[in-house]
Amino acid sequence: MNQLFYTIQCKTNLHVGSGKANYGVIDQLVQRDPTYQYPTIYASSLKGAIKEYCYHIGFKEMKKVFGSEKGTDGKTDHDHSGIGSYKFFDANLLAIPVRCDKQAFVHITCPNILTDLSEKLPDQCELKRALSSLIEKLSDETAEKLSDKPAVAITFSENLKDATIEDFDIKAKDKNIQLDSCIKELFNGYEIVIVKNNYFDRLVNDLHLPVIARNYLENGESQNLWYEQVVPRLSLFWSTVLYPGDEILFTHLFEPNVLVQIGANGSIGYGYSSFSEIKIN
Repeated sequence: MNQLFYTIQCKTNLHVGSGKANYGVIDQLVQRDPTYQYPTIYASSLKGAIKEYCYHIGFKEMKKVFGSEKGTDGKTDHDHSGIGSYKFFDANLLAIPVRCDKQAFVHITCPNILTDLSEKLPDQCELKRALSSLIEKLSDETAEKLSDKPAVAITFSENLKDATIEDFDIKAKDKNIQLDSCIKELFNGYEIVIVKNNYFDRLVNDLHLPVIARNYLENGESQNLWYEQVVPRLSLFWSTVLYPGDEILFTHLFEPNVLVQIGANGSIGYGYSSFSEIKIN
């Protein structure tokens, strides 16, 4: 089996629901990784979104890739379904945009995320070597710098030196560490800031992810008001897929201007996302 890595950039707010409520203000929660509790897109949701996109563009290899086709009514033909040749995996959070006092936002990530991606990449991958080197440099600074009070974050841009991140009074410090071009490409050229794992946990918990009020109207009267959690637009995820032989699916997804709608509420603009390949050779 061959392996392909890719990123997903949310062009609009994303709600891939977990089907759970927190028995408080939020009625509809997003899916979360069971280990770190970071927002995620489960493989089944991702596969379903890609399959729906392929159906609408008339993709000819539906049964080969996904294990089943859709009829003219758009419903899956379960009577003739099997196991698809592509093996999809969860999409893990890579970075999330957070407000900053020096510019509108910066993309925040953390050592847990960088380490997890690095461990999944092939041994001879240039990006793996670059991430491993970056993690090692950050580790050398962690005891001294990431334990300072007030807490600091690591920035790689002179423009963000001493910037205050979000409402935690986290100060971004420039460590004079140069990012490799492959890491910049991984983050789509966005300026990134790395914070401690426990601060990242707080930035993506239920108290800090955006919550949007939704309302159902019947004859102009409100019948149901609920609150829905979303992952903000411009967030980045990464994932991987296994496939046999020649790659026949993601070449379509990587084309310019292709948007795949993931999760719920596509009719009101949620979940429209673009795909980019992570180079591993």
